[in-house]
Amino acid sequence: MTRHTLKFFCAAFSVALISASAHADGSSIVTVGVGAGLGIHKTEQPGTQSSTSFINQANVRIKALYFLGLDYSYDMSRNDALVEIDPTALRTQAKMRLSGLLYPYSGDSMGFYLGGGVGGATFGELFKTDSAGNSYQVGAGLEFHFNDHISLDMSFYMVIPGTRSIETSQVAQLGAALASGDDAAVSSISSQTGVADFVSAKNHEFMIRLFLFL
Repeated sequence: MTRHTLKFFCAAFSVALISASAHADGSSIVTVGVGAGLGIHKTEQPGTQSSTSFINQANVRIKALYFLGLDYSYDMSRNDALVEIDPTALRTQAKMRLSGLLYPYSGDSMGFYLGGGVGGATFGELFKTDSAGNSYQVGAGLEFHFNDHISLDMSFYMVIPGTRSIETSQVAQLGAALASGDDAAVSSISSQTGVADFVSAKNHEFMIRLFLFL
């Protein structure tokens, strides 16, 4: 691709954003969208090495009353770790996630939302908070509306281990530290008392999706 061609596509993309006059059917009281996208999942937990993996998601999004939304995401990658529970590991990735959305602003060409919810290894775990496969997510996103039906979505969510995975992983780590006589590790693990100790922007998922609203 030549430099002139690249400039042309960049200019066309900018014009599309500026000239978009509809907000992906957001003017309807209720609308449903389906989408898919790619992203990155990154974690850096105390006492463990940082980890980065790619995400391939499918989404169903419901928007209602102009400022509320509900988003269901499903990871389409063939990753057994998403459905097989390791009791010794902190669980931040999820096979599926359910997030409630709040739109402080939704204009003609773009919208901004805040979101948060629960991740799980199975559909039933999306309606629990203390299951072995649970994790949590909280963050924000931007929607760029191209026309009545198509939008580009970008989101950043902090991912937080579920309470059950924190408990089981701490028990495993503490047992290993006691067995090895590592007093510093025992003290460090014992000082982590709850979910708040694992809330960090270093643990996050960044996603880019394309949505089709019906």
